[in-house]
Amino acid sequence: MSVHLSAAVAAVVRSLLSDRGWSGRQLARETGINQATVARKLREDSPFDLDDLQAIARALSVDLLDLLGAATRLLG
Repeated sequence: MSVHLSAAVAAVVRSLLSDRGWSGRQLARETGINQATVARKLREDSPFDLDDLQAIARALSVDLLDLLGAATRLLG
């Protein structure tokens, strides 16, 4: 079974949220991204775009390239 980059990115974001004890609602509040949009993207119903990821990385105090690198590593 292959994992797509968008699914790997969502998995990394979910992991970062879990590590911090954050909910999707808190992520939406911290990033200014609509809560329904965050939920849809965390469920992998639609992919995160780069602007979303930049806002998420900033809110979670992680480097955007580190977030993308972690997702790439999940791809194998």
